[in-house]
Amino acid sequence: MSISLLNFGMLFGLIALAVPVMVHLLNRRRFDVVAWGAMQFLELGERTRQRIRLSDLLLLLLRLLLIALLVFAFTRPFAKGGSWIRSLYPEPVDLVIVIDSSYSMGLQRERLSPHVRAIQVCHELLDDLTAVDRVAIIDARDQPRVVTPAPVTDVTRARLELEKMLPPDGSANLPAAVAQACQLLTQTFSTRRQVVVLTDRQRLSWRMEETALWNEVARVRQSAAVPIELTAISVGPAESSSVENFEVAPIEATRDIIVQQTPVTFTTRVKYTGMEELADCELSWAIDGQRLSQEAVNMQLRSGEESVQEFTTRFTSDGPHIVTASLDADDLPGDNAVDFVVDVVSEIPAVWLADPPPVAGEFNQTDDSKLSERFLRLAYGDENQSNVWVRLRGQRLDLLDESAWQSFALLFAPADRLAKVDRKEFENFLARGGSVVVLPPTSGVADPSNEVWQIDGEPVLPYEFGASVNIGENEAAEKLDVQSFSAPWLQRFAGDDTDLSDATVLNYWKLRPASAVGENSDARSDSEDDEESQSNQLSLGPPTVDATFQNGDPLFVRRYAGRGQILQSAIKFDGVGNDVVRQRAFVPFIHELAFGLVQSASQRTLPLGQPVVLRNLPCQPLEIEVTGPADQQLTASRAPGNNRLEWVLAPPALSGIYRFDAKCKAEPELANQPVGIPFAIYAPRQESNLALLSEDDAAALETTSGLTWQPNSQALLAAISTSSSGIELWPLLLFAVTGLLLCELLLTRRLVQGGHISLPEQRTFEKDVTEQNVAEQNLA
Repeated sequence: MSISLLNFGMLFGLIALAVPVMVHLLNRRRFDVVAWGAMQFLELGERTRQRIRLSDLLLLLLRLLLIALLVFAFTRPFAKGGSWIRSLYPEPVDLVIVIDSSYSMGLQRERLSPHVRAIQVCHELLDDLTAVDRVAIIDARDQPRVVTPAPVTDVTRARLELEKMLPPDGSANLPAAVAQACQLLTQTFSTRRQVVVLTDRQRLSWRMEETALWNEVARVRQSAAVPIELTAISVGPAESSSVENFEVAPIEATRDIIVQQTPVTFTTRVKYTGMEELADCELSWAIDGQRLSQEAVNMQLRSGEESVQEFTTRFTSDGPHIVTASLDADDLPGDNAVDFVVDVVSEIPAVWLADPPPVAGEFNQTDDSKLSERFLRLAYGDENQSNVWVRLRGQRLDLLDESAWQSFALLFAPADRLAKVDRKEFENFLARGGSVVVLPPTSGVADPSNEVWQIDGEPVLPYEFGASVNIGENEAAEKLDVQSFSAPWLQRFAGDDTDLSDATVLNYWKLRPASAVGENSDARSDSEDDEESQSNQLSLGPPTVDATFQNGDPLFVRRYAGRGQILQSAIKFDGVGNDVVRQRAFVPFIHELAFGLVQSASQRTLPLGQPVVLRNLPCQPLEIEVTGPADQQLTASRAPGNNRLEWVLAPPALSGIYRFDAKCKAEPELANQPVGIPFAIYAPRQESNLALLSEDDAAALETTSGLTWQPNSQALLAAISTSSSGIELWPLLLFAVTGLLLCELLLTRRLVQGGHISLPEQRTFEKDVTEQNVAEQNLA
């Protein structure tokens, strides 16, 4: 606390302190006292005299203090800082507390994790707030969220919400959280606004390289009518070099949908960071919570070393299954386990798109596409068999209605026939995870305008079929470049040990990047129902060339469309223009093509921070309850403005397994029967980098955003008190002067009513007689 004087010159008034002193001294002047006999009965006792002297001194001190306080009041003293001033003269403070909830805040190297300490510091700050103060708490994750009612609330409500804080997980976007905090404070009315960040000082969370985020913080602060103070408190360790940490990376699988009894390989990576030269760890695999002890792997890793681990298995039952990879406990538990959800099916339903039978009188040309259909049926097996992995059947184009689109997951179609399908149904098919293999057209010349349509200027089919290339008998046949096989489903054939490298190609089609169609084309984005088109718009991924011929021409081109995939092939599987179908590897090749392209209707494994979308339920529930980690009870809502049956769960805050329980009421046999559908959410592993902010980084933050650091909550509270506007003390001093005047009046009245004045020491009769006798004896 500091005190300053606004009228310093008034201190010269202290000269008036000499007045009561002079009055006191004048009252003590000695007078000649004549002793006479009757006066001895009125003389005061010794105790009474002492009391009178004490009263005189007290009266003198009161008068001195009264004058001093009065002069001090005229100087207009101004007090600033100190919690007692805030309690005496409460000035409202709007405080927003940002708590870093990245999984680095869960470090277990000490008794209390940084996240627990951050909550304790938050309670300490709330303890010092007054009844007129308002507070908000932001849980800073990849997507910051306000856990208290916006914009600010009272301390009691903030404490209740603080007790419900979720454990740390994922990454933290502190610039976005600070910008959100400043935005909240622009909606308040207090003249004192403060943002406090509680963090472990990890550099990654501050996003130092993302200048756009910090520019947004500066913009919001500048737009505020009242200055906003930014302060941070470190609740983490002073240094991170001694942390021993093993991390397991997110799991990758060779396919999204798995057919029973087919092998599938799961891959992950294990990395060690620490001080030891060699450190031991054990990686365990589990399926549906059952640990596979025979698959446990013991490793020795050096600091910074990464080891790739694979696990191959076969599933014997349908439905979703949860695959878990986990490590032993260490200092940072947030990256010790990861989940992956796969869908297992008994078979993949596939369709070959066939032309309707010719009408009477129409010339029936020879359809060479029937050869492709025949070889595909031979490779996949008879559709009437009970133990096929891919069940291929023919589907007439004129009978391809909405119910037929729902009956298969993989479509084989020549390009000219695909151009005739209903665009809306085809896009819905792709959106829910269906995939299509587009083969060269059955006619000799392709018309791109009939095969390509666009969404917002982006062609749906990645490439166009150009000219047909025919290689003569005297020319060298073209071959497949197996070294160019880059798609995951092609990896097992990307070597010289497969006979696909021996296949010869005499006829193929040039594939060239698709060009945008004209304004008069049948583009979904230009349809009459523009609002419906926008709400059901298909998201398109970039096209990739998965395989080429040895001359460099594309062989397979693929792109994601919605949840599904589109694969364009430059060759037919007819055994005429090439002998690929006669190679021993063709059967496993065409099966891997189906396994690799078909996707589940809903993406079952997602990174933290993305919404979870559920499609293709067995019924249409009125509501979907979701159970998440840490006993979270959430609700998935129907996607607005979308005629597809989709339910969306807002981006989760924690990694782990989320189960959707749909209570179906549409069908009596499904009523009140919960359907548990698991989704796996994993946290990105960059949070394992525990590097701290440097002094240069802290200085840069202070320069660009005005962020200052405090060592603890006490220092912050002292700074808040010091930064208060303060109060003038002269009203309090005048009140004290009034009290002293009353005391002086009462004391003076008491002395006057006693009838006594201050007298010098008087001689008693006995003392005078004694002295006279002594004098007479001396004379004798």
